Amino acid sequence: MLSWPDGGRRLIGTDGLVVDVEPGLYGVDARTMAAVDAAVPSSVVVPLPPRERTPAPEPAPEASGAPRVGSSEPAATTRRTGLQTAALVVSVLSCAVFGFLALAVSVFGGDEPDTGVGKWVAIAGFM
Repeated sequence: MLSWPDGGRRLIGTDGLVVDVEPGLYGVDARTMAAVDAAVPSSVVVPLPPRERTPAPEPAPEASGAPRVGSSEPAATTRRTGLQTAALVVSVLSCAVFGFLALAVSVFGGDEPDTGVGKWVAIAGFM
């Protein structure tokens, strides 16, 4: 963990995952920061000198649909268009039909001589 005197922390996992904790930027309270500090062994803490500038807040992109951290506003929902809904319905139906036909071939045996085209048409029609 990299630790700055202004309260900023950078946690670096053994897998290389990095998490920045900025109390002023994300609204992290002192009790939570104390819990973070207590969870990290002191042998892996690297105290750093004061930074020249504190990280400035960056506005979250509005198009992402994700709520900003510390915001009480709900996330904006993304709606599907009519064309996307139609494509989804066609995809699901075709997957269901082909899945059923694949199951029918594997269960009923498509190589049996008495299973003709008429029976497969009847199965597909029933579906």
